[in-house]
Amino acid sequence: MFETSEINGMLFAWWGLEGRPPQWQLLDAPSAGTGWSDIEVRTLQFPGHPQETSENSVDIAHLSYIHGYGNVTNETPVTIEGPYLESRFGFATDRKIAKVVGMHLEVEAVANLSGLGYSYVEFTELTIGMDARLWVLATPVDGRLIDLSIVSQVREIRNPKRPIAGLAFLPRQMRAPIMNKIVSSLQVHDVKQDVVVWSRKQYVPRPRLVRSDGELMKYRAYCAQFYPEPGACQSAVR
Repeated sequence: MFETSEINGMLFAWWGLEGRPPQWQLLDAPSAGTGWSDIEVRTLQFPGHPQETSENSVDIAHLSYIHGYGNVTNETPVTIEGPYLESRFGFATDRKIAKVVGMHLEVEAVANLSGLGYSYVEFTELTIGMDARLWVLATPVDGRLIDLSIVSQVREIRNPKRPIAGLAFLPRQMRAPIMNKIVSSLQVHDVKQDVVVWSRKQYVPRPRLVRSDGELMKYRAYCAQFYPEPGACQSAVR
């Protein structure tokens, strides 16, 4: 069974094992409408599995230990409804653009998962007053490699709270497209840091967790529904 859907100019397709019909639909992201930049797409290929890449949505602790983010918050429990999962978190980070210009960011994020391999994240950057969208899309290639596409959009920045960081010195129509390229580059940088960890991982069915590990086992229970047989999850992500 092959079924397609379109979201903001991106085409998604369902392919079911042994012709199985679609088991769920993707959550509709808000229409781009006017005032949003074009999407920016960056794709990386590496050994991995969609379950691992989507796990970052609930593994909030890794934001500090892998990416060096500060003030990481996760006060709202992960919510699950059938094939859909929502995670809310916040963080702050200091980054350099083009290795020269420093930028401090304070972000609130809401991540929505539909099945495995589809994550849609809405960001609000508080110090500039910038809204952004991010899709993290993992597609298996050959049983070992995946293509991970990072798709981003930034809303038009009309009255930035921080004029320099918000590119207020540029014409308004140029701000969001330029900022979107910055957002895309920052996301690729973070994924490359994650790949170092993913390439050395070993699946542990019952890991010893600490409080900062968050709701990992709740996430794994969510993932189990997408495998045809019990226990397939473990063999798939080894």
